[in-house]
Amino acid sequence: MDAPAEISTPTVMVLDDEEIVRRALMRRLESSGYVVHTAKDYPEFTERMVECDAVLCDIILPGGSGLDALKFTREHFPYTPVILMTGQPSYETAAEAIRLGAFDYLTKPVSKTNLLLTLERAIRNRQLMLEKQRLEAENKAYRLQLEEKVAQQTQALRESQEFLTTLTNTMADVVFSLSMPGFNIDYVNQSVIKIFGYQPGEILGQPFSQLFIDDLSFAVFNQKQIGALSAGNSQMRIEQPMLKKDGSTITAEVVSTLVTAEDGQLVEVISVVRDVTERSFLFGVVAHELRSPLSLVTGFLQVLLSDFATMDQASLARYLQTLNKQSLRMLHMLDEFLDVTKIEFGDVTLNRERVNIVDLVQDYVDEFSYLASKKDIVLKEKYDKPLLECVCDAHKIGEVVANLIDNAIKYSHPGTTVQLMARQENGSVWVGVKDEGTGIKSEEIQYLFKGFSHKRVSTKPTGDEVSTGLGLAICKRIVEAHQGKIGVESTFGQGATFWFSLPVNGFPPK
Repeated sequence: MDAPAEISTPTVMVLDDEEIVRRALMRRLESSGYVVHTAKDYPEFTERMVECDAVLCDIILPGGSGLDALKFTREHFPYTPVILMTGQPSYETAAEAIRLGAFDYLTKPVSKTNLLLTLERAIRNRQLMLEKQRLEAENKAYRLQLEEKVAQQTQALRESQEFLTTLTNTMADVVFSLSMPGFNIDYVNQSVIKIFGYQPGEILGQPFSQLFIDDLSFAVFNQKQIGALSAGNSQMRIEQPMLKKDGSTITAEVVSTLVTAEDGQLVEVISVVRDVTERSFLFGVVAHELRSPLSLVTGFLQVLLSDFATMDQASLARYLQTLNKQSLRMLHMLDEFLDVTKIEFGDVTLNRERVNIVDLVQDYVDEFSYLASKKDIVLKEKYDKPLLECVCDAHKIGEVVANLIDNAIKYSHPGTTVQLMARQENGSVWVGVKDEGTGIKSEEIQYLFKGFSHKRVSTKPTGDEVSTGLGLAICKRIVEAHQGKIGVESTFGQGATFWFSLPVNGFPPK
């Protein structure tokens, strides 16, 4: 089902059999800028229901229950969140509502503040779902368009090498013509310079396999084309890491057209390679950062499922509050990931303000003290003076500070010290986090801030904590968006000092 268009003015359907309740809800919502439709029972709801931002629905209704209205909405308007209301709450009804896909469950009477906050979360959730659907549709359309473009170009390329050169040199993607049986590169366009770092003359005649990170990766590519030919397909698509001239990697989408002779033998492969590293980076960050709250949610749900029948109301309320808190945390993280992506492409305005970096660091020292104490680690502070100001986005620089402290605790041995430092030097405010952990091998430092790479840093957390290093890649993007610098000083076996510096007078707006 295609996703509906977003609604410019927020619209809510109210379903309640009590006229006084319908009117009260309509007054509250219309005074807050909502367009409101109403229905007094389930049959009228099914007749009047249209695409809207949210449904507020009483559970007990004439002619059908609120759960019936929930099922109807999920079937006919899958992107519209349903918020159920009842004056006679029960844990069984709440559990059934959540199982059927209700967004939230409110107990009457509902305060205006709680009502508006819940609607705001529901509408934001709907917008995220619509955005996800739109991106998936665009991605699918792009793949189909790209595959069609490759198919259309193949015939022309076979007829005229000159036409091939003229056409492909205008493309941002790298186009390879590979001859059989060795997959040797017979032709490549100028985009190979930007994406792989090679001049065309350096790579002509070389095997395509040298652009893959190892023999196994190329074997996967080769097996994919064998499978496509066996299935009677002339095109194939694969996404995997590839190797640049300088030894770094990219995540590449490779769309290939397989050219065969009359006897069915493969004679040529035309491959179009696109660098999709940034897309893969974002997916990886989302998976990495959402792992912790999702694990908490899963754990609490398992407890609820196993002990629900015997659990007292106070414990149940505490568990549900925790689940709600973690859900809000994940929603906040998704907003942050969108911000980081915008920073990467220069499409965001950072909230510039004058910030005392000492106060900022101290806030996070207090926040991480408990985590450090669990490993018997002492957090010490050393500041040149109590006031070290610079112009920055306090929230995003706070993320950097939090990540560096968190990493220092993860990689420090129990019973050691982590030192937080700040000073002013050369027109910048410098912040450092020094640990007494294992440190980092000198040859591996270059991979720390790159996020995804087939080159991995061998240093591991000391307390079985989970870490992929993605946080440092995010830190690098945030600091560089402030026109600052970030780095590390480490002697293997003697710990490490991660640091960043920001210009005192801030950075010019984009």
